[in-house]
Amino acid sequence: MNEEIYGIALKNALTEIGNVCPDIQASFLFDKEANVVAGDAKTPEDTVEKVVKSLEGILDKADTIGGLDSLIIEGSKGNVHLSSVNDLYLTLIASKTADMKYVETVARVLIPTVIKLLDNLGPTPLRQLPPSHILPETKEEQVEAEDKKDSEEEKEIAGDEDLPDFDLPSNQLIVESFGGLLVRSDTVQISEEILSPWEELLDGKKISHVEVEAFNGQSRECKVKALSESKLGNKATIRIPEKICQNLDIKKGELVRVRPVIT
Repeated sequence: MNEEIYGIALKNALTEIGNVCPDIQASFLFDKEANVVAGDAKTPEDTVEKVVKSLEGILDKADTIGGLDSLIIEGSKGNVHLSSVNDLYLTLIASKTADMKYVETVARVLIPTVIKLLDNLGPTPLRQLPPSHILPETKEEQVEAEDKKDSEEEKEIAGDEDLPDFDLPSNQLIVESFGGLLVRSDTVQISEEILSPWEELLDGKKISHVEVEAFNGQSRECKVKALSESKLGNKATIRIPEKICQNLDIKKGELVRVRPVIT
């Protein structure tokens, strides 16, 4: 896999962490030589470098006792979650009021899953990639941008006023499969906190369908049912019927991208 595409994928995944858990204020990956590999889109490069430098002493001490698996540093203004992912260190900086168990779940599931998927697609050595570095468009992205422009021009000519004039948002959610005799096999369940902002963007238009896209490239349009976070257990979770999981070749604990569908 192209190094730039690998880096973009990691950067996008780190940026999505902030969307999944707004209490996480910054996220980045660095190697054992303190080289920043990738960071979210909003955190300045100099901020990341300062944090990495301050963590070097802790990591040196950890090496003397056999290495580090995970660590939470509590500060007066926030908390830092540091964990080992393959040969890298994932750092999540969260607000003081953040649920650190939830933060730990995100750290344990999201980034390791993305790295595993990327490695399966084609392992590539990671080079230093500062968080604020803007990568040039690949040929595929240029073609996609041109196709998008042509599509928008066609919509403008057709005068279709029902479609929004902006890209619909998407979220990466953790799969939880479920089954049973009374389960509707065509309907997925996600948090009201995910659906409500989408409907606000669409001027209150009710969202009845979503597109579920697996990282293997397969996707499917499904009916959607909103659940409260108390019933769902975790707002970063999507409950998917076992039949749909089989069709998309996805399993519990994996990530999928979910976006609203305008019907």
